[in-house]
Formats: sequence, C-alpha cells, structure tokens
Amino acid sequence: MPRRAGYEESWELTYRVEQLRELVGQELRLDDALAEDLETTLVRLVLRNQRLRGLQRMVSAEREPEDLAMFRAALEDLDRQLLQDLPGLLERLRATVL
Repeated sequence: MPRRAGYEESWELTYRVEQLRELVGQELRLDDALAEDLETTLVRLVLRNQRLRGLQRMVSAEREPEDLAMFRAALEDLDRQLLQDLPGLLERLRATVL
C-alpha cells in the first residue's frame, strides 16, 4: 500500500505544477525575493524531472533493488519538499497577477 500514497502525492504535485504553469504564463509583478523563490522552485522541478528520468532508466536497466530504493527515496524527498513549498509560492504569485 505505500505506493498508493506516492500516487496521491504525484497527483497533488502535478496539480500544483499545473497551477504554477498557468500563473507563470500570466503577467506578474515579481519583487526580487519572489523572483528568486520562483527560479529556485523551477530549478528544483527540473531536477525532479531529471531524477525521475534517471529512475526510469535504472528500472529499464534492471538495476539492483537497493540502488532503485535509494534513487526513489531521493525523488520522494524532493517531491515532499516541493509539495510543502508550492502552495505558499502559488499564493504569493497569485497576489502579483496584474
């Protein structure tokens, strides 16, 4: 059953990223701190995507279960961090929509 929680987190992350994409497509008034937070989050999302692709390649290459578990744990940790930070960032971005 632990994978079920991962799917729920994945759906929530996908939902939040879609909200972010929609906001970034609008005209925003960003102060320096918000612009930096947005850039940091976007870099973390790219890193997450790279880790996910790496995990998929490792699964296809039939890597050792221990290696997969370590890589999956790092990805899940990044997902938790993003899920914790994205709601606040989205709220701050919504406040800047012109």
